[in-house]
Order: sequence, then structure tokens, then C-alpha cells
Amino acid sequence: MIRVGVDTGPLHGPMTGVGRAVEDLVYQLRRHDDEVELTEYVLSFRAKLHANTRRLPFPAGVTIKSWGRRDFPSVERHLPNVQILHGMNYVVPPAKIPRLVTVYDCWALLNPTQCSPVVQQSMNALRRAVHTGAVIHASSRATALALHELFPHSRIEMIHLGAPARRIAASSQRPETLPDIGQAPFIVAVGTVEKRKNYPRLIDAFSIAADENSDLHLVIAGSAGDDSPLVNKSLDALPDQIARRVHLIGRVSDDNITWLYQHAVAMAYPSLDEGFGFPLLEAMSEQLPIVGSTRGSIPEVAGAAAVLVEPDDVHVLAEALAEVVNNSDLRSRLQSAAVSQYATFSWETTVESLINLYADLVK
Repeated sequence: MIRVGVDTGPLHGPMTGVGRAVEDLVYQLRRHDDEVELTEYVLSFRAKLHANTRRLPFPAGVTIKSWGRRDFPSVERHLPNVQILHGMNYVVPPAKIPRLVTVYDCWALLNPTQCSPVVQQSMNALRRAVHTGAVIHASSRATALALHELFPHSRIEMIHLGAPARRIAASSQRPETLPDIGQAPFIVAVGTVEKRKNYPRLIDAFSIAADENSDLHLVIAGSAGDDSPLVNKSLDALPDQIARRVHLIGRVSDDNITWLYQHAVAMAYPSLDEGFGFPLLEAMSEQLPIVGSTRGSIPEVAGAAAVLVEPDDVHVLAEALAEVVNNSDLRSRLQSAAVSQYATFSWETTVESLINLYADLVK
């Protein structure tokens, strides 16, 4: 039995892509309670804790800032009997026992000036953890390659995440924030309005594609983020007849997202970087044709189930969107590929590899 301390902080706030990853990882590990015993911990004074979760008695902001500079405060006396610490959200505390830290993408490491001070402090803590011996779990080959460039002397293990479970179709609900567009076709994009999602270029590309598709709409579902001002500026620059067909509907529920995938004609995922990309697999589970970018993990996760383009080229992106919307043969090929590609991502394989890694680190 391997006793593992796992950071479940992302489960104690608004659900994000990292939160989804942590939720599924913890759920799958719990199913192997004959091999691993989890001690869940959270670094937060304010979070309302889930059952069987320990609160580390330190203020999060000050502590993470400190971990970027020194090995203090120590958490080991608050997590007795744990054999290995697994930070599932870029940060793992300093400790004398083996440590594993999951890194989903390198955007914040490579683009510090485009990140908040809080994120920058987390990256400083990550760097120090790796330089003091923490092993990195990368969720994709693309992330692993980038990490090898950043940390050439560190141990990096690539273990893909599994595919999110197919949602129950009967429970899907139309988002209340989506205006009435009747039966008009729409492209959907899902994710927080942050810089790496590349939404301003997506809006510009849509405006070109929409010229030839007079009833086509674009729906962006995601919380406001650090790129919201530029997205709003892009919308303001559109002709009124195009701007009326772009809908920023904000954060929506899982049932709303399922409805969007079920009713959209295509998904747009033109990110500048992605560490894994659960929305890709969610779209595949509904056999929704995808237009994605060539960056980060998108090519390896999407496979043949997406048309991939350089995200910086607005005109090429526009052409791809129009082609996927209008070419029925292409749509059929993408839908067929989605079935097989989705099936290649197994949580059982993920957890088996992760447990083997735990065993190797504690031996």
C-alpha cells in the first residue's frame, strides 16, 4: 500500500480544466484503494472543505511565495505517514519524502508577463520544487518536450490523462444566456476568455467565414478572463450584422456544455497552447467536428478528429471553419475519426501508469 498526499485545492472552487483533471485523477485513484491510500490536503484558510480533506494551516498566498524561495513552511508534520506528495496543480510543497508535481502546460512558465502575480508565484514555487528534486508528471508529449527544454536535468514522466466520461444526453440543457437564434447553425468554443485561448483571432476568422455563411453564429462559453478587454475590442470592430451573430454567454453548466456540443455544427479550439484539452475529448464524445490549432498538445489529443491550422493565421483559420461547416464529406470523416480517437484515452491506463510511478519513487 502506497500512502500518497494529494493536493485537491482545485476541487474547492469554481471548476476549471485543471479541476476536472484533479477530480478524475482522484476518483480513479480511489478505485484502487488496495494499492494506494490517499490523504487529500488543501492550502486555503477560506475553502469549505470536502469530507476527509485536511487543511494545511498556512495562508496560501504567503506560503506559495515562500516556497518559491526556500523550503519553508514544512507540511510533513501535518501529513503524517504519507510516503509521497503529489501536487496535482503545478505546486508541490518542499519535503524530505519523494515529490511528484503535475504540469499540464508551460504557458505560464514561458509567458510570465502575461500571467497574474499569483500565477507567477506558483511558477516560482514549481521551479524551485523541480530544482530541489521533485519529479514532473507531464500530461502530454508536447508538454513533456517543452519541460525538457526548461528543465533539462530533471526527471519528467509523460502520462496522458483519460477521456472524460460521456455525459447523459437526456440531461443536457440549453444555456439560458444564449439568445434565441432559432435553428441557425453555430460554431462553439469552450473555455475561459484568457490570452492563450486566442479568441480575438477566432472572432476575426469567424467574421470572414460568416461573410459566406449568412446564417452562421459563433458561441463562446467561458468565464471572463485576462483577454476579455481585447475580445470586447474585437467585437466592437465587427460590422453590426456580424457582431450580432457572436455570443459571449459566460460560464455555463456541464449540462449546458453538453447541449452546445450536441447542437453545434463544429467546435473551434484555436489555442496558442494547451496541456491536454478536455474540451477536445468532450466534443469527440458527441462526434462534433473540430477545428483546432497546431500548438501544444492539441495535435496529439485531437489526432485525425480535427482540422489543424496555425492559430496565428486568421485567414487560414477562417477557411478551415468554413470548410468544416460546409463540407459534408469532411464532416463525416472527422466524426468517424472522433469515435476511435476518443477511445484511445483510458483512465485505467492513466492510473496504472501513475501508481507504477508512485511505486518507483518510494522504493
